[in-house]
Amino acid sequence: MTENDINTKQKFLELLLKEDTKELGLNDLIQIQEKFNDPLILSVIMHQLIEERKKMNAILLDLKEKYDSLQFLVKSGLQEKKETEVYSILPEIDDKIISFVKTKQKVNAEMVQSEFNYKGSNAASQRLNKLVLNGYLKKIQAGRKVYFILR
Repeated sequence: MTENDINTKQKFLELLLKEDTKELGLNDLIQIQEKFNDPLILSVIMHQLIEERKKMNAILLDLKEKYDSLQFLVKSGLQEKKETEVYSILPEIDDKIISFVKTKQKVNAEMVQSEFNYKGSNAASQRLNKLVLNGYLKKIQAGRKVYFILR
């Protein structure tokens, strides 16, 4: 191999591998490349690649089967939920609170307390938090105040 060939290979490897050339060193890479000219080494590498591909295909097949079974469980669970879905009717006071929130855009416990004549703000707050848990309202913290808006 001539000096010109080595320089050409070095420049090509630098362009191809960029930062990785610092880790291995150009001379090491050139020696590795020269070993690849041996058919025995190439056949061993090809065999290893084939074995790795078989392992990867087995892993992917396993993942696909798990994904399919999860998808089936989710779909069957949703179907089961649709079949057993029970519609709940809110108490009248909850309907009125939701209508109140709809008109005011945002409310806090004190506003609900005064509007619906609760003795304390704790009762109003509990009622609002129950509506949050049931998914009708959303809770927003603004400093020390907690506001409730429609979901």
